[in-house]
Amino acid sequence: MSDAYLRLDRLRANIPSAPVSAQLGFTNTLDRDVLFRLAICMLPAMGIFAIGRPATGAKWFFGALVLVLAPLVLRKDHLRVAALVVGLIPALMIFRGFLFYNSVVFILGMTIFLWLVTQPREVNHLLANLRFRMLLFLATAYWLVSFYLTRDYTSNIRVLEWIFAAATVYLLVNQWRFLGTAMVGIAISIFSIGFGFLPYGDRLGMAEFEEFRLGNAITFGIPLTMILVLSLADHGKWLLLENHTHWRLAIGITAGSLLLLSTSRGSWLVIVVNLTVLLFINKKQRGMLFGLLGLMVIATVILLATSRGDSVEAFFDRTVSSERTLANTTSGRTDQWWLFPEVFLASPIWGFGPGSGENTYAHYSNRYNIYLSGRRQGWHAVYMHVGVETGLIGLGALMIILVPLIFHGIRHWRYSGDTVPLLGILSYLLIGASVIGMDAASGVYLGLALLSGNWRPEGYSETKNALRESLLEHASCRRLAARP
Repeated sequence: MSDAYLRLDRLRANIPSAPVSAQLGFTNTLDRDVLFRLAICMLPAMGIFAIGRPATGAKWFFGALVLVLAPLVLRKDHLRVAALVVGLIPALMIFRGFLFYNSVVFILGMTIFLWLVTQPREVNHLLANLRFRMLLFLATAYWLVSFYLTRDYTSNIRVLEWIFAAATVYLLVNQWRFLGTAMVGIAISIFSIGFGFLPYGDRLGMAEFEEFRLGNAITFGIPLTMILVLSLADHGKWLLLENHTHWRLAIGITAGSLLLLSTSRGSWLVIVVNLTVLLFINKKQRGMLFGLLGLMVIATVILLATSRGDSVEAFFDRTVSSERTLANTTSGRTDQWWLFPEVFLASPIWGFGPGSGENTYAHYSNRYNIYLSGRRQGWHAVYMHVGVETGLIGLGALMIILVPLIFHGIRHWRYSGDTVPLLGILSYLLIGASVIGMDAASGVYLGLALLSGNWRPEGYSETKNALRESLLEHASCRRLAARP
């Protein structure tokens, strides 16, 4: 028995901090081809956007995307296609209305189909994950029932976008180089969007033109939060920057500054919780964390002195001012949370049906003087949205799938030292309290969280089995010795 314990202790002491892909010898350098193609799509598009031609910038983006994707698809380069598409998710969400709104679903679905054609075993491995299989089944059923009840195929179709984004990230887990490249691609995309939006609006990530309004503060803030966390967690290895401290600091400061200017209070909450968790469980990296926080304080002071400082101060005052009601502070979300119990108890078991959320809010809010009373309005939280439309059945199923990922993440951290899968699920659960959270950006968080159930260190199962056998043998010997 002592030999088995010794093997288990050695295993825990020598578990490498990188996933299986790094152990198998994949190169840990960024793929420059993917990043070059991404830059062709993003930099000119956001430059054109910044000078006041958003439609032209969108045309460049989608035109360039077709040109850079087509050769990769024709030669069935599934890895670079997936890394490029994941890296461009922030831009796809910003520009989706200029092509067709559900273009994100189509592009992510095409990426997964390419994997199915070229690497069916990898897709089968994805489907072998029980938790993902349950999510895929529920998401597909949710959309189909919404379509059937509303006769509108766009009703809740973004749930497919959510699950497709998670699947694409998950497929890249055994290709560490391309997963890291995809994460750096997200950083390039969201930074380009941030600088492109600088000339517009009080809240960075949103722009108002004469004929339309573009962007959303939390949609802009969610990817920034992810990049800031990845620059700090696990020595920056999810960005393939373990040995590049200066780059990690530069990326972290840029993400933190843009996040502050976004004035997305939901994203602020997510980053505060992430940093708090990192302080407690990542003792070896506290120096880096405090160093980056110090630099961010300096950057904040500088930003507050600029013309955008007034906007940041105004939104901060909205959050903490004692003279404002909670409903004002949360842009009406507390009104929805106040109304939710009444609506939920009206049909607690199966809800009002998929696709009925907006109409249900209009009907019940009409009785009160609350946020957007009597108007069709989506519920500003995944828990309210699912609870109203599917009741305890849907809400319970969602929690049964997502909550255990916290424990998977803790186990993954204990055995590998990786904190990102745990931070991924914690972040998603927080995002879900502020917005519906069923879109591609939230899907990336979900994909990172699902990785916690994918990896076991080499030799773990054999050592655990040996320990179990030794314990059984020891117990048998004790029983024999106890016989008269």
